[in-house]
Amino acid sequence: MDDFQIINVPGMGPIRFPANMNDADIAAAIQKNMPSKAQPAATVPQAQPVSQEPSPVDPLARLKADPMGALSSAWKNKVDPIINNARRTFSTGGMIGDLLRAYGEAGAPVNAAMLRGMGTPYQEPAPANAPPTMAPNTSYGNLGDTTAQAAGEMLGDPLNAIPLVQQARATTKPIAQALKTFVPEAAAQVQQAKNVALARVMSQPTPMAGGGAAVTDEAALRQARAKQLGLQLSKGEQTQDLATQQFESDIAMQKPETTGKPMLQFREKQKSDILNKFQQMAERTGAEFADPDQPAYRKIGSIVDKALLNEYDKKKLAVDNAYTAARNSGETKQEVPYQTLIDYIESQPPTTRRKLAPVLDSTYEQIKLNDPQNTGLMSIDNLETIYQDINKNTQQGTPNAPHARELKNLINQVTDGAGGDLYRQARSLRTNLATEFENTNRVAKLLGTKAGYTDRNVALSDVFDHIIMDGSKEEMQSVAKLLKKAGPEGEQAWKELQGQTVQYLRGQLTKNVGNQITFAKVKTAIDALEREDKLSYLFGKQGRQELMDMRNYLQDALVKQPGAINFSGSGNLVMRGLDKLAKIRFPGASTAADLAQGMAEKKKVKESINFNALEKPE
Repeated sequence: MDDFQIINVPGMGPIRFPANMNDADIAAAIQKNMPSKAQPAATVPQAQPVSQEPSPVDPLARLKADPMGALSSAWKNKVDPIINNARRTFSTGGMIGDLLRAYGEAGAPVNAAMLRGMGTPYQEPAPANAPPTMAPNTSYGNLGDTTAQAAGEMLGDPLNAIPLVQQARATTKPIAQALKTFVPEAAAQVQQAKNVALARVMSQPTPMAGGGAAVTDEAALRQARAKQLGLQLSKGEQTQDLATQQFESDIAMQKPETTGKPMLQFREKQKSDILNKFQQMAERTGAEFADPDQPAYRKIGSIVDKALLNEYDKKKLAVDNAYTAARNSGETKQEVPYQTLIDYIESQPPTTRRKLAPVLDSTYEQIKLNDPQNTGLMSIDNLETIYQDINKNTQQGTPNAPHARELKNLINQVTDGAGGDLYRQARSLRTNLATEFENTNRVAKLLGTKAGYTDRNVALSDVFDHIIMDGSKEEMQSVAKLLKKAGPEGEQAWKELQGQTVQYLRGQLTKNVGNQITFAKVKTAIDALEREDKLSYLFGKQGRQELMDMRNYLQDALVKQPGAINFSGSGNLVMRGLDKLAKIRFPGASTAADLAQGMAEKKKVKESINFNALEKPE
């Protein structure tokens, strides 16, 4: 640094002059710069040095004496600030403009070292409260650094470009030319424009989504719901704050082995707790085989099918025994008119009778065989035989079914009140059997086979969907009532269906997403069951409320604010590149900035994990 002598000039105060300046030059300088109101000094005050700065030293002296120490110090003081600033820049979403700002902030010492190393004089910034100087400015200053900072301000914040845009419009020059001719005065204008713009923005009232109290109440409601379910929510999930969610997502993805590891572990535990919660709810139903994997569906289908078949066979046996008793007593020998059957069959088009619903013609032929004389009368016994043939020749879901149902109703009408008590009892049992198993489409399909085949109408692996998901609430109830009346075997089959419903919802969380869990499919499934009011029938009011709370909790935990997750990964790559650059250390280089950043990140992660909106802040 150059030597100076400080002279106390009357009316002007202490003034710095170069040490090699003689008295005549000093007097001339004072005379030239004397304020107009001041009188010329009669004599030149005797120069009395107050203090002198040390003589210049060789700027490369330390590098020559201690090369590694000098390089380490240079890295620590010149390069580390740029890297750390860049890392902070990218972690908050900044780009090239912020990098230029980072260079501008740290560039002055680098410029000074380079200029001195080349033997070029460098103008140091004047110390605070230093006296004004009249020394001619022949040294290089930090013009480049100021320009870099100003350019960075403009690129990093478009508001800063307003003065340049105005200037470019006025002179019809492009922005690029304005950047090339950028000077410190323009930089000062940019900074001033920025300050004015920021002051204007900061003076506006900050809008709040529903008001601060409402936001806080919603966060507390989310946390209370999670706590009641025995589950956790992070701070970002409780508050639904975008910036907090961005931090929680970025830190887990960008630093999974360091400061982001606790957040990653929190997410893994949260996922495990969610899946375990569904597992516990399924087990509470009493199900033994319920599971989201496909083999469980076939197993439960076979359990339900067996219970229904056993119940049907038991009731069918009771009907057969009652009819046998009525026949043995002679009550079924009574003849009854059947003309209504003939009228119904003959009213159908020929094509329907021959092709679409052949049960019509087969029934017509049976009637003619049992009354060859066309008396119009037939024994109850013969009509019951026709009734059974109609059942054998009818498959649910075919055009035969509605006509078969009507024919059986007509037989019931013509035999109503005929015969004796034994027959009437047998007929009552048969009517109940038809109502429960034959005339209920959802049940009849479960027990029936495809037309012309021995294959089941409903595959065992599809029984759950057929009963719970596909039908109406009333159809589901018809199956449930049969199972609940079918003894311990039927009761357990119903429990398996209840448990499988919960496991089905659990499976929707991970369906087609590998090792992750998502909200969309499980929401669709829960909402579908809720629309039909099936949840209340399946699990009661409390069970239904628990599932609705789970749906809302999953939305809090899994659905993030738009922009909270960086899917592109570009920011991650930049962060990783900067981390690798920062790891290149010379001996003795400081990691204080890294430690400070790491501590701040750890603190923020801990706050996200342990945050509780139900607790008042200290």
